[in-house]
Amino acid sequence: MLRGAAFTIVIAIFVTAGTVTASALHNRGAAKTSAPTTRASDSIAVAAPTAPTDSVTTRDTTQSTIHPTLAGQPAAPAVVEPPSPPFDAVISRGQSTLVGGATAVRSDSEVLVTFDNETMRTRRAEKFEQVVRATLVSVYGAPMKEVLSSMPVGAIAEQGELLTELPSRGVRIPLNGAWMARLFPETRPGQDGPLVIRYRVRITPIN
Repeated sequence: MLRGAAFTIVIAIFVTAGTVTASALHNRGAAKTSAPTTRASDSIAVAAPTAPTDSVTTRDTTQSTIHPTLAGQPAAPAVVEPPSPPFDAVISRGQSTLVGGATAVRSDSEVLVTFDNETMRTRRAEKFEQVVRATLVSVYGAPMKEVLSSMPVGAIAEQGELLTELPSRGVRIPLNGAWMARLFPETRPGQDGPLVIRYRVRITPIN
């Protein structure tokens, strides 16, 4: 009985050892099979990000959105047309002959009216006003005639002393609420003192 029991124990030991060995071999085979899978999974995980490609696309899109001609440049100023006077001279540019033997020379910005003859040159304010009323109508036509007709007689002569004040201060003839004719008499020496022999006139805004 003792020998039989010993033989049974030996058989049991060999069976157990074989089972353990088989289990170990099976686990090693499973580990070898799963190892490549794990490495493949790792390699896929490393290669998966595509951030560089996305970032390049994002930069290109951003750069194409911001136009270089629009960034950092001021807007073009609006063009404002200067106001125009209510009317202009009717005589041609250059020299023209007016009533009473007076002459007028028209430039880009003003008209020089000269009346240095015995019947028109003067040192009296009343006569100067008469000369101005006659010659201005020849220079500017019907619109100026209407303006002067609305001004009472003496409105020009009373604006200042003809020989000392008006040459520097000028005569003002309102045309409307925004424009006026600005007129400056000019003198030359005479036998009995200075004589007014011409004037310069231009249409300017009322300040």
